[in-house]
Amino acid sequence: MKHEPIPLDYCEDCNSHLNIPIHLQEVRQAIQKTRNSTPGADGITANWFKRLSNTDLTCITSFFQEVFTTSYIPEEWKHSIIVPIPKPNKDKTKLNSYRPIALTSVFSKVFERILIQRITHHLLTEKKIPPSVNGFLPLRDNQLAAYKIHTAISEAHSHKKYFIGISLDIKSAYDTVNIDGLIFKCLQLGITGNITKILHNFLQNRTLQVRWRNSLSGTKPAQKGLSQGSVVSPILFVCFLAEFSETLDVGVEYSIFADDIFIFCAHTSLDHIS
Repeated sequence: MKHEPIPLDYCEDCNSHLNIPIHLQEVRQAIQKTRNSTPGADGITANWFKRLSNTDLTCITSFFQEVFTTSYIPEEWKHSIIVPIPKPNKDKTKLNSYRPIALTSVFSKVFERILIQRITHHLLTEKKIPPSVNGFLPLRDNQLAAYKIHTAISEAHSHKKYFIGISLDIKSAYDTVNIDGLIFKCLQLGITGNITKILHNFLQNRTLQVRWRNSLSGTKPAQKGLSQGSVVSPILFVCFLAEFSETLDVGVEYSIFADDIFIFCAHTSLDHIS
């Protein structure tokens, strides 16, 4: 049964710089950033894109613009092939001893990278993402997240304060994301217009198959969350966590890197923070 997206006004206060026509240079940059990994079901590789002539790239750009304008996502772009990869030194007779790797369309990945660049630029220039949210953004790596925690601990120690911290690791983080809720958050962050409608369509009614050795399973619907193999998923997960601070009490701080969350508080009174 297909999921029908909730009705949303994608174009309220439509953000023009997110929805300008796709340029040839954007396509070139997206192709350059696409790794030469195993292709999806269509078999088209990143190397194929990198060998295209200027005339071919112009045609690709026109096609991407048509997708952007109509918000119609080819079904092949929403399909993943899941390959179970055994974890080192684990019992191979148990399902949790395997890490699922999702193979998706490189055609889709190139298009997604265009969206990623636009969304990232918007989030940073408009200062939509708090400094405590790190990962999947330029100049926001794990060292920055660790530095904030180290600084907070050092300051608490120097001011003779109690310090309490709780480390959270979201299990199957992408699976926990409610797609309609995510799109609503994107709209709140100023990601509006056709780009949001495209994202909503892209994330709905996805399908998958499992490849085991030389066999391929039947096609099944992907039940929930963000796609593991999609290159746009990380930046959307950042959007999903952007307002995490609103769930915390006054005086409680946090540091996020990807799906690792550290919540902490410092105070002179242990009763106050316990």
